[in-house]
Amino acid sequence: MTFLIAVLMIGVLVFAHELGHFLAAKANGILVLEFAVGMGPLIFSRQIGETRYSLRLLPIGGFARMAGEDYDEADNLVPDDRRFDKKPIYARALVSVAGPLTNFLVAIIIFAILFMFVGVPSQLPLVGTVATGWPAAEAGLQEGDRIISINGVDINNWQDVQKEIAAHPNQTLDLLVERGGRQSTLQVTPRVDPESGRVQIGIGPTIQRLSFLGAISMGWQETVWFTQQIITILVNMATGRIPAEGAGPIGMIIMVGQVAQTGLLNLLTFAAVISIQLGIFNLLPIPALDGSRLVFLALEAIRGKPVDPEKESFVHFVGFIILMAFMVLVTFKDLQRLDLF
Repeated sequence: MTFLIAVLMIGVLVFAHELGHFLAAKANGILVLEFAVGMGPLIFSRQIGETRYSLRLLPIGGFARMAGEDYDEADNLVPDDRRFDKKPIYARALVSVAGPLTNFLVAIIIFAILFMFVGVPSQLPLVGTVATGWPAAEAGLQEGDRIISINGVDINNWQDVQKEIAAHPNQTLDLLVERGGRQSTLQVTPRVDPESGRVQIGIGPTIQRLSFLGAISMGWQETVWFTQQIITILVNMATGRIPAEGAGPIGMIIMVGQVAQTGLLNLLTFAAVISIQLGIFNLLPIPALDGSRLVFLALEAIRGKPVDPEKESFVHFVGFIILMAFMVLVTFKDLQRLDLF
């Protein structure tokens, strides 16, 4: 089941990425010869119109093969107005960047769905949950209580609640709360949660479901935040500030299984983060990736003429071989971590 969930999740994200390339190519009049999900040996294919749609064995990628995209003599039979390499630079750049942008869009949509149907913690200082056995429950705090002040400090939002509690571990606090239009003072003593290391009294905020536009806006903000965090991690890895680590297909399946056991909410959030990672990774200037094609297009714009197609194709081929070798390496490390090799 873990394997199926992982394959399905990765397959959907890869499909979305390649669909972005496919739709952008179609919009620019480029002939798409094959639209494939997966890599390696062919499992299934069907010709529909001018495009062959296929499913391949290895769920580690996919492609939308366009006429004139790579150096292929057979593409010379295709009219110039249907070839990728004969289109203006801006059109080719749009097609190249459409895949990664679709991955970011998928992340925004996933987050937006979660914010609409599951909700987000409200910033109002209203108690949404009270954990049994914690100081808040022992003091008599109840769901729906509004926290007015803590030790005389006015509380305007949930961040104020967290700030005041975190600043007073093992100290008795006077909480002025409002319940049913009446105010009363309750005394609680925050303690450190041994699992998280955070100072808590055992309460959580109320959950607020957002409107469609509000969810889209919050989904955008969440995607931007995760993008910034991932880029920061990559920069720190590249500069040696933190160890360079990664996971191959086996490691990904294990992580998906672990996250799936914690619930659908966490699994969908994980899928959104993986989609962002795919978008960022494909924009890196590594041969065979979309980022590399954008580099060649930039060189063409600067030089005023394209790089020799045969040489560019060779660079992408070498890059693909290196990526496959890297995939084998990280898979080997995954097996070592599992003591299977």
